[in-house]
Amino acid sequence: MMTTAATLQQLFHEPIEQIAYLDPGYSGHASDVWLVKTASEEQVVRASRWTEAPNREFWWGCLDLFGIDPRRMLHFQANAAMLSSIEDIPVPRVQAHVTIGDKEYLVIEKMNGSPCPPIAGQSDKLLHQLGVWLARVHTQRCDYFGNLALTQTDRIQGFHDRLSETMRQLVERDYADDSKITGTFDAMIRELSSLPVPDHFCPVFIDLDSSQFLVQDGMLSAVVDVEAYAVGPRELDFVGLEYVLDERSAASFLEGYSTVLAPPDISDYRIVYRYFYRLLGVQGSVDLDEWFAQRTLF
Repeated sequence: MMTTAATLQQLFHEPIEQIAYLDPGYSGHASDVWLVKTASEEQVVRASRWTEAPNREFWWGCLDLFGIDPRRMLHFQANAAMLSSIEDIPVPRVQAHVTIGDKEYLVIEKMNGSPCPPIAGQSDKLLHQLGVWLARVHTQRCDYFGNLALTQTDRIQGFHDRLSETMRQLVERDYADDSKITGTFDAMIRELSSLPVPDHFCPVFIDLDSSQFLVQDGMLSAVVDVEAYAVGPRELDFVGLEYVLDERSAASFLEGYSTVLAPPDISDYRIVYRYFYRLLGVQGSVDLDEWFAQRTLF
């Protein structure tokens, strides 16, 4: 079997001098990531950690509802291409997309900065920057839900029906022994069936968190982990943000967001979309009562 060094060498014209594995610091990440140094350059290489279709929680849900297959690097490419048009926070350029054996590799630009600490503790200026940037992403409205690589698209009017089916399968597959989650499921489906489908569909970051960003000189300098960008209602981003912000940081974020777009009212959608995010495990295996008790910020 070929070693990692020998495999990565096939992606570069010069001899590799140094390889460093970049661990994101959390479990369940979709990609292996290496910093590769040659005599004339430093580049980042990404490859999926998945060899078979995902079968648990987060990535299974992303695949079923949005068609995002973490084995396919075309999703990172499409998401990075979209984000490259957004001002203020750079995204790495894709330099090469190579298949070796049955595995896809991306060679991408090395970005400046260090991993972002928890967002809630950042400066008002950085939070304002995040709000402006996310609103600019949200201005790219779509008339479908699915993914930006267009491997799966569907009419927005059917989003809640499809979401109900994804939630049902997640509960059956991953939470059959969790009495709180199974006992709440029917009520969530009834609630969802009575909700109108939101009218603002756009790119949304399903696992929006500080771990996706780099910081430099006190500001966000890059967004780097973009596999899980989907097309869905922007309310999903705001539901996710309630788990990574607090009252102070939310206020600064909203000041920035509101310079571009009026924020949505998520009060009608909060409980059901929170339930869905808990099924995905976007912040880990949190007790459902504790999950629902999270402060409301928007």
